[in-house]
Amino acid sequence: MNKFFVSDEVYKDRLDICKGCDYYFRPTGSCKVCLCFMSIKARISLMECPQKYWLKTKELEQPEGIPEELIKEVLMIWEDIKTGIAKNQAVKKRMITLFNTIYGTNYDTGTSCGTCLSDCFKGIKRIYEKYK
Repeated sequence: MNKFFVSDEVYKDRLDICKGCDYYFRPTGSCKVCLCFMSIKARISLMECPQKYWLKTKELEQPEGIPEELIKEVLMIWEDIKTGIAKNQAVKKRMITLFNTIYGTNYDTGTSCGTCLSDCFKGIKRIYEKYK
């Protein structure tokens, strides 16, 4: 489990900043500059806004479990990956990003490696089955 999550307060502050930004793309919750899904990126302490609206922090919180917003992401993405094949490239990238965030891995979001994609799918599936 990744141990580099920020506190709920810092997370909320970061997301509030993102949601008020001109570069925030509401339909997907992503940033138009870095293309990251902000509900994921804002939770990671070592990440920062590409426009420097919020910075990296050393204030870490080791979660007892998976943060609620990441569980919601898993539940939302499941419909688009449940067959074992991502619906499209954006879904595949989101699945890998989510897996990397939760499990502390560093899979390339553009990978076509069957083993890597299978690992990501199985990890997301385990979480889905636990929290559905």
